[in-house]
Amino acid sequence: MKHHKIVLFFLLLSSYLLTGCGGSGSSPTYSGAAAEGHRAVDEVMKESNASAVTVALTDGEGIIWSEAFGETDRSTHKKAVPSTMFGIGSVSKTFAAIATMILVDQKKIALDEPVVTYIPQFSMLSPEYRDITVRMLLNHSSGLPGGDMRNVVSIEPYTGYAAQVMEALKYQRLKHVPGYMSVYCNDGYTMLENLVRAVSGRSFPDFVQQEILTPLGMDNTHYQTFRFADGAYAKPHEGDKPVEYSYLNLYATGGLFSTAEDMSRLARMLLNGGVYGSRRILSARSIAAMAEDQTLGSFNPLPSNSVHYGLGWDNVSSAGLDAVGLKGWQKGGNIHGYYGAVFIVAPDEKLAVTVIGASNTFSSGEAAKIAERVLLAALVARGRLTAMPAKLDKNVPLPVLAAAAEDKTAFSGYYGAASSLYHAIFAKDDTLTLQKYEAGEWKNWQPGLKLRSDGWFANDDDAITAVRFIRRAGRTYFASRAVSGAGHYSTTFMDGQLLEHKAPLSAVWQERLNEKWLPVNDAMSLAEGSSGGELLDLKTHAPLDGYVFVGSKPLSDMAPHDDNRLNGMDLLIPQVAGRDLADLAAENWEGQQWLRYGSTLYRPLSGLAAVATGRSTVILGDAGFTEWRSLPASGTISISGAADWEILGPDFSPIAYGRGAGSHRLSGSGEKYLMLLGNKGTSVSLNLTTP
Repeated sequence: MKHHKIVLFFLLLSSYLLTGCGGSGSSPTYSGAAAEGHRAVDEVMKESNASAVTVALTDGEGIIWSEAFGETDRSTHKKAVPSTMFGIGSVSKTFAAIATMILVDQKKIALDEPVVTYIPQFSMLSPEYRDITVRMLLNHSSGLPGGDMRNVVSIEPYTGYAAQVMEALKYQRLKHVPGYMSVYCNDGYTMLENLVRAVSGRSFPDFVQQEILTPLGMDNTHYQTFRFADGAYAKPHEGDKPVEYSYLNLYATGGLFSTAEDMSRLARMLLNGGVYGSRRILSARSIAAMAEDQTLGSFNPLPSNSVHYGLGWDNVSSAGLDAVGLKGWQKGGNIHGYYGAVFIVAPDEKLAVTVIGASNTFSSGEAAKIAERVLLAALVARGRLTAMPAKLDKNVPLPVLAAAAEDKTAFSGYYGAASSLYHAIFAKDDTLTLQKYEAGEWKNWQPGLKLRSDGWFANDDDAITAVRFIRRAGRTYFASRAVSGAGHYSTTFMDGQLLEHKAPLSAVWQERLNEKWLPVNDAMSLAEGSSGGELLDLKTHAPLDGYVFVGSKPLSDMAPHDDNRLNGMDLLIPQVAGRDLADLAAENWEGQQWLRYGSTLYRPLSGLAAVATGRSTVILGDAGFTEWRSLPASGTISISGAADWEILGPDFSPIAYGRGAGSHRLSGSGEKYLMLLGNKGTSVSLNLTTP
């Protein structure tokens, strides 16, 4: 994936207040909830450097309290207001689930019918793909590899992303048998876009607009199928400079922009059994089905109190409410480097809260800290709680036990996850240190842990932050525990799987480690400065020389010395840590062996043609691949006809970017590289002059 590197900052507060009474009985006063919200927002904005935050508390009748904080644009000091849109990230999945359940209500689809019944052209390399049901797409148990990040962000709307995902799945295997376990999977929700189109005959954004947004009057909620006006949305920033506008194309998975007040309308529909005003949007039966725990009975060695997937919900037993004995449904969302959001509905209490913020470090976790405090304070106002729950005390360690020698042997080693690599090391004094691989080196992540009487390893000065080991189904895992949300409870997650010893890589794969691999099948470039030329970074680590690593993701041989495909599906970790996996396979293109990692195809740098001095023409071929050329250290290159072009330095960092015609003077030392994007058959004219 290509990333924007965004640094956001905290801004002056701007507020808008609506107060009112909700609920039943004696019409409680919610001034305490608003005051608690103010304190929480102030603390979290300072901690996260958030540029803007918006909050809304609602009941089944209307908004109780709504307020916006911060600025939408640092350069103009425009203040955020309740109608300011924010990206809600994966909270968008709730809309995809509701859209699917509307079709269930209309008897056009059935939850337990195979997806291929409705989309017969869907296929994968693993024959078990035929067993994937609609329910499995919704509850993250489909076994699809994870998240296709190709063309997720672009400088123009890219409405073909869902079709791209389905096409790319033809080249991929399942990571587990459908239904075996539930692990967070974006591609499952993107497949729902294809399902909605196949069944309804309408595009997914149109269906959601017509069946959900318009009936609910969510006038400030939109997918990025058009450019938002300046001032209509909270902008992410790089320092003091707003980031150039770009489009998020994974609509069902995380592409919706909304406001906290608009989300309150959705909440009221859910709180009122599917009815909004005089119109029924969703049946009460479908709402109940969405709220059923879908993880029961699946492979889940240490269930997480923050992961009880429903249909469209992360947790149908919201941990923050469950800790005080109340029921809640929760969905979080992140657009990393941009926005974080959380949406919590307490159905029995007829209350709901939405929090959304903009910052490179404001995540759904930060949003939950605010949302839980607001919701708990509202419950105090209602008399459902006598007081705000006390925060957990970390300073009460449990007795220390001696770690068994066989356990230390069994649990020592390297653990892999979807985006992390860990090393568990036991010292002679029985203390455990868990290291994490970051920025090319091992760093102590959890040092000096001691086995406690509850089976967890924790420090003397923090009894809650801890890890433990689990053996299940012939595999060894470690899990982590930490204080979460408003601080009155802890959460646990399965975080890593012990990597088995593998035979050393074959000579063919060793040679591929020495190559640089260039992406060739992006349909759109990113915004200026975001580099369309991110390489496939293949490497290995000496203790794990039977694995190839893409970043921190381990890929091993499927069979001894398999020179054509590496297995990226070794990890079977439910919940979250086993998400976004992919195989790495060699394919023959243009007389060379290229590599396909997930959805993205890469060509080798070796054999790259150089741009000749003078005038020349490059034709973008019928396959629509990005064309790459090498450039000299100095000279001037003029380009015309490309949809997008980018020049990268010797280290492949971006140094120039343009659309259509443009030129750039090459300077400094080292060979440069030219990337050209455009439609199939596009003729691109080049003119290179050298000193």
